[in-house]
Amino acid sequence: MEKTKKIRQLCPVILAVMILFVLAVTGVYKCPMDYIFGIPCPMCGITRAFVSLVHGDIREAFYYHPLWPVALITVIFYLLHFFEIIKINRRTMDIICFILCSLLIGCFILRHFRHSPVVSIHRETSLIGRVMGLLAGH
Repeated sequence: MEKTKKIRQLCPVILAVMILFVLAVTGVYKCPMDYIFGIPCPMCGITRAFVSLVHGDIREAFYYHPLWPVALITVIFYLLHFFEIIKINRRTMDIICFILCSLLIGCFILRHFRHSPVVSIHRETSLIGRVMGLLAGH
């Protein structure tokens, strides 16, 4: 009974992820932060990396985000923990989250210093940039 309740709790999340994935595969989805502000987030490229994996292109997946395997392992461990197949105490979970966030931020900074086009800042073509341009009369 408890497992059924947990699956029902997870259904909206699974549905949202599936919808985003379909939108990403069809090229409709764009990261909201990047679209609105023109500034990519530390996770920028993860969705495109997984789309590349679906198409069988591992090299391209690493191009879009070198930490995609870490994201995949994190999701797997989260599901195992959620369904109580493995037990992870709160302190360990906090340490794991800190390490993951540090890796993502470090990778993000490194990608900026290496001028990766995946994480390039482009405020002028963002939604806010376009609105500001219209208001300024450009």
